[in-house]
Amino acid sequence: MSSLLQDSNRQRFDTIAADWDDSPMRRAMAGGVVTAIAAAVPLQAQWQALEYGCGTGLVGAQLAPRLRHLLACDLSPGMLAVLDEKARAAGLDNLHTRVLDLTREAPPAQRFDLIFSSMTLHHIPDVPALLKVFHGMLVPGGWVALADLDAEDGSFHNPDVPGVAHHGFERAELTRWLQATGFRDISARTAHTAEKTRAGKTAQYPIFLITARR
Repeated sequence: MSSLLQDSNRQRFDTIAADWDDSPMRRAMAGGVVTAIAAAVPLQAQWQALEYGCGTGLVGAQLAPRLRHLLACDLSPGMLAVLDEKARAAGLDNLHTRVLDLTREAPPAQRFDLIFSSMTLHHIPDVPALLKVFHGMLVPGGWVALADLDAEDGSFHNPDVPGVAHHGFERAELTRWLQATGFRDISARTAHTAEKTRAGKTAQYPIFLITARR
């Protein structure tokens, strides 16, 4: 099941990668997440960081200048191709990309000071398992910063969108998962509130940022 879901995600994101950054809503969400991470995490210029589910780098490309190195990972080669070109154009020589699916592959041997993701967890069938992988990839005292949808009624995505494993998350449940994994200093906040209008009705979708330390 997990493999089929991730295959659906890869195919979808490869197809839409070229136009991904055209959405004002996505750009606004990314800006909110970047601001929230910068406020919640004491970013250091010597840090080694990994972004999981980086997409075209709407978040990571903004954080990379504050870090020593960012390994930007995604399961979509199409998304990473867009990010590679963006990084070259911006002169971000400390940002490198890698195709990586931690639901099926071993993690990198390197250890990181920070692992972050934005709007990725709802595509992951077994989130507690991924949190355990993240925990093992961090140096002692390292940070995780995860942004995603608060629990919603399933209307955020169109009904025909494949690869969605969760309609958001309850912050308390995600906190319990982090605690069970061994994370500490857990804190959650609202990073952004997205709006979508369908059939003349506008709905709001809060996006949380939850941070924790190993």
